[in-house]
Amino acid sequence: MSPPDPVRGNLPRYQSGVAPQRMLTVLLGDYWFSRGEPLPSSALVELLGALEITPSSARAAIQRLAQRGFLVAHKDGRRTSYSVHAGNRKYQAQRIERIFQAHRERPWDGTWTIITYRVPETAAPLRRALRDTLRQLRFGHLNDGVWIKPGSHAEEAFTHLKSGNDSVLTLVSFFEGARLPDFVSPLELRRAFDADALDEEYLSFALRWERRARDLGDHWPTGLEALRLRTEVLSEWRPLVHQDPQLPNALLPEEPPLRRAAAAAALFYDRLGPPAENAVRKVVERHQPELAPLVLHHTFAASDQLLAQEEGDNGQPRASSGRRPDLPSA
Repeated sequence: MSPPDPVRGNLPRYQSGVAPQRMLTVLLGDYWFSRGEPLPSSALVELLGALEITPSSARAAIQRLAQRGFLVAHKDGRRTSYSVHAGNRKYQAQRIERIFQAHRERPWDGTWTIITYRVPETAAPLRRALRDTLRQLRFGHLNDGVWIKPGSHAEEAFTHLKSGNDSVLTLVSFFEGARLPDFVSPLELRRAFDADALDEEYLSFALRWERRARDLGDHWPTGLEALRLRTEVLSEWRPLVHQDPQLPNALLPEEPPLRRAAAAAALFYDRLGPPAENAVRKVVERHQPELAPLVLHHTFAASDQLLAQEEGDNGQPRASSGRRPDLPSA
């Protein structure tokens, strides 16, 4: 079979989006988690305005998220509202674990998923796209053409690679449940994932936010200031844990910077939750009062309960009950 066309061989890539889009997805995840009710666009614009995003940039961010399929538009006369697409709510449990439980040790049976490929020299763009996709799936580059990740991830990788170009699968081999030879050292494995660089980022995050907490002392912000600070913390935390390969404990330092960083993130996120929630509720109340009681925050401390609820709901959005769901908070 002939190799894929290098021009048409591009594989899917994650879209991080510009700052207003990221901020809006953070806000919806923080205070409108797993809800199906649409929020007025005017409320979304005001919420983004509280984060110092201009109305024109806010409206552009909403439109782009709708074009990408993250949001769904609803028309009621002249008013437009937006809900989070049900497909984006489907994998909420994974997102809870990624954001709030990335620092927890996970059981590992010592096996790896290994992906190898042979791409012709004439298909350099395809090789770059393939490497980009494997990096985005948090595979480590052990050596030329060999990528690894602890645990079972072949199906996930197969799905992503296939969605880019079916023909690329003829060049790729998947091995699941594999064991690496003993002579492959932990240092070499950490290097495959550039783990030292990520640890430095975690440590930098921890030091910066620990210093911020000391500066605040007993004078923590309320209202919109609390909302801004809480959003800032999570906006920095999400990209860090998104790129984390979740290495087994045997490949982590004795005191992983990840856990110190998670403690700093949780300190701000959990403590600022109630005042930030109240600020968001007031904004929503100005635009559609009956939706205001549905605004709520969640926390690192209560992530187990949130995860249990989400798995119990089987990924379905919570129905509107007209009252605030009974979720624990820190």
